[in-house]
Amino acid sequence: AFSHSRWYLMHMPRAVKNARVTFCISSQVGCAMGCTFCATGHMGLVRNLAAHEIVEQVLLLMAKFGPESGKLVNIVFMGMGEPLANLDEVERAIKILCHQDGLGVGERRITVSTSGIVPGIRRLMTLSPRPLLALSLNASSNSQRAKTMPVTLKYNLEALQKVLLDWPLRNRERITLEYVLLAGENDSEDDARRLAEFARPISHMVNLIPLNEHQLSSHERPRSESIDRFCNWLYEEGIKFTCRYSRGQDIDGACGQLVKLT
Repeated sequence: AFSHSRWYLMHMPRAVKNARVTFCISSQVGCAMGCTFCATGHMGLVRNLAAHEIVEQVLLLMAKFGPESGKLVNIVFMGMGEPLANLDEVERAIKILCHQDGLGVGERRITVSTSGIVPGIRRLMTLSPRPLLALSLNASSNSQRAKTMPVTLKYNLEALQKVLLDWPLRNRERITLEYVLLAGENDSEDDARRLAEFARPISHMVNLIPLNEHQLSSHERPRSESIDRFCNWLYEEGIKFTCRYSRGQDIDGACGQLVKLT
C-alpha cells in the first residue's frame, strides 16, 4: 500500500497457480458513512474523487508494480469511501477501465463494495459494463448493525436482502457478503446462525474479515479460537465462506485501517 495525494492505493499480488494482482482503490477522500470499526469513517468526507482520479490510481499502480496489461488485474472499490455515494464518477471510471481503448479490464474483474445504499445498488445493477457486487454486512441483526453502521437506520437488513435477491446474476456469479468479526459483538453462534439465514437465499460468498485493530476504534479483534469456531458454525450451516488473511497491518494499511488525519 502507498499513499498518493490524500487517498490510498493498494497492490495485492497473490502467489497462486494462476497468478493475479488485485488493486484496491478509493472512490472518495474520507467517508461519510461513519462505520465505527473503520478508520476512514473517523475522517468524515473530505471530497469525492473524479473519474480521472479513480482511473489514475490504477495507472499509478500498474506503472509502479505492473502488470503491463489491464486484462491481468482485478480491481476492488474497497479503499476509502462509499462508491455508491459517488456513483456518477465511479460509473465513468468503470467505463474507461473496461473500454478496449482504455485498459480493457473485464467487467467481472471489478468489484464494487457498498455499506448498503439500496437505491445505489439498484442503479448499479443496470450499469453496462456491470461490476460484481460486495455488501459490507458486518452484523446479523438490525439492532446490532445500527450500532456500528448508521446506514442501517435507513436501509435495514430486510431491504438489503430483498435488493440482493433482485440482483441479475450472470452465470456462476456470486454476491460477496463482507463480515468484519468483532470480539464479543458479532461472533457468537447465534450470529453465525442469523448470518446463515440472511445469506442462504442469496447466491453468496461470505468473506470473514477479523477486525484489523486501530487506535480510533474501541472494538477488538476476536481470538484465533473464536474465529475458528465461527468458521465451523458457518460450515455446519452449509454457508460458502472464506476467511480473509489480513495484509498490510504492518503499515496500518489493512482493511479498515485507511485514514489520513493530517
